[in-house]
Amino acid sequence: MSNYTALTCSALARSIYGLAATSPHIVSVQLFDQGLHNTPGNLRKRLQTAVDNIQPGEADAILLAYGICGTSTLGLIARHTPLVIPRAHDCVTLYLGSRATYLEEFDAQPGTYWYSTDYMERSKSNDGLGASMPGVIDGIYEEYIEKYGKDNADYLMEVMGEWSKHYTRAVFIDTDQGDTAHFEEQARTQAQARGWLFERKEGNRRLLEMLVNGQWDTEEFLVIPPGHTIRQVGSDQLLEAVPL
Repeated sequence: MSNYTALTCSALARSIYGLAATSPHIVSVQLFDQGLHNTPGNLRKRLQTAVDNIQPGEADAILLAYGICGTSTLGLIARHTPLVIPRAHDCVTLYLGSRATYLEEFDAQPGTYWYSTDYMERSKSNDGLGASMPGVIDGIYEEYIEKYGKDNADYLMEVMGEWSKHYTRAVFIDTDQGDTAHFEEQARTQAQARGWLFERKEGNRRLLEMLVNGQWDTEEFLVIPPGHTIRQVGSDQLLEAVPL
């Protein structure tokens, strides 16, 4: 039996806590607010601080339940304890269960906006993955009218709304964590309002399960030894560990 510390985005809290409870190993969990990847340098600093605060011998490995997440995990340094991270772009890969599935979806429909119960329940706007802007747009129109007048408010909303032109499909990923019907309906309603095709897909927690169970296949996980840092590469491996 090993002792792991898992650092994870709160958007994966349900899955990580559930899998940690059934892991053959002892897994302690530290949560970080979702949306921190919007400022990668800030999230990287917080994760590195958490890594540095783990004392020698406290854990056999530090599990990063993250992907690259907007470069947030690139440059993280393993001090005295190995780091382990999935070879993933972001949490969508972790929701879908594999990088291959993620790439298949991306190649077929690059303009996809993702939803999940795990993410939506912790989002102030109940909006989709990786985007706080839509919820902000939906919530501040009246405030802009009051501050700047209707014409200026309309212009600002038009500029801020440019993000939506890149999306044509919304997908709700059912991670089978609690009652999902309410959040699926919210996602469907938002998709209809934005003129997007709506689909529902089953999630797969295999990557997260492998992470907490210590099943770190080299094709799907990178183990960063002490004295090494994480660097992105252009190959299918996506990430590599390099000496400091």
